[in-house]
Amino acid sequence: MNITSISSQQVTPQYLKNLNTKPEAESSSFVVEEAVVNTKPKDSSALYKELSAKYDVRNSTFDEMVKISTALYEAGEISLLDHSFLTFDFERAEHNLRRLDPSRVSADFSLYETPTNAHGQRDWIAEYKARAEKDFSFGNLIGHQHSTKISNILERLSR
Repeated sequence: MNITSISSQQVTPQYLKNLNTKPEAESSSFVVEEAVVNTKPKDSSALYKELSAKYDVRNSTFDEMVKISTALYEAGEISLLDHSFLTFDFERAEHNLRRLDPSRVSADFSLYETPTNAHGQRDWIAEYKARAEKDFSFGNLIGHQHSTKISNILERLSR
């Protein structure tokens, strides 16, 4: 048996790209002649001032939080992950849990850590701080870190 040579019978797996192909014709490529670079620094403080003048994160509904989060995400101030945390509808999730298994999920079950007032408004900073504490107590350090990050973003809106 000769180990140093490769057999001509060796089969190439079908999922590998064929390395013997020729490049496509140049007519199918394109050239970017000029790139436009935005050299103007973005003023995030103006966005935060505008949002804090319009909304009170210490007394907002979920729909208002969705609007705040969308504005921050579209401005590039928060990541898609942050946006998804801020816009996840826990009330809808609670409703689905009750509907799927009403015998195991009580009517007063809540995924939120803090209560709402009579108008459905909640202190979102307190909510995310409570979530961070709960995550930390369960050893969920990633959840703790992320909830703390969200509460810091919201505190910036409460100034």
